Amino acid sequence: MKLVLASTSKFKSAIMDKVKMKHVCIKSDFEEVSSSNDVYEYVKDLAYGKALSVDKMVSNAIIVGIDTIVYMDNKIIEKPKSIEEARNNLKMASGKTTLVITGICLINQEKNEIIKTFQESKVIMNNISDEDVDFYINNEPDVMYASGFIIETVASNFINKIDGSFYNILGVPVEKIYENLLKWDIHLKDLD
Repeated sequence: MKLVLASTSKFKSAIMDKVKMKHVCIKSDFEEVSSSNDVYEYVKDLAYGKALSVDKMVSNAIIVGIDTIVYMDNKIIEKPKSIEEARNNLKMASGKTTLVITGICLINQEKNEIIKTFQESKVIMNNISDEDVDFYINNEPDVMYASGFIIETVASNFINKIDGSFYNILGVPVEKIYENLLKWDIHLKDLD
């Protein structure tokens, strides 16, 4: 069975390669919009939109759409537009629990079935000093990505605890994707 990731992110593809989830990548042309006010429906809508935009480009495949957000203080923390915004995002996360929520959509073209779900992880941050915030801003090359703090690099020093999937925090909840592939009796060995 062919597995298609509705993204050309080299980072996401590399994660799937690491866990031996054989796949191909196709760029989604979906404009990320959702009318839902519920954060969980919002991420599922975005994942579905990405998967659906690739659905017409392939046949006899399972298409995976994923979209990850960071959610804190009842609002979505967007990609920072400036270094100062990235600094504020990290300061805002200091001493708090941040939710990382990924919407997941799998379209099984052979069975004509769609699964929409999500994965959630909690990142509990220690209090972060202004000196550490400055160090992070000056030493993190990817500071302008995601919410402004990249969990697997310098920011990992500031984490008290992670409750949930680490891979979800990286934006590819492989265990949840696989759990849903198994609902169709599709195993890693079946992916080509």
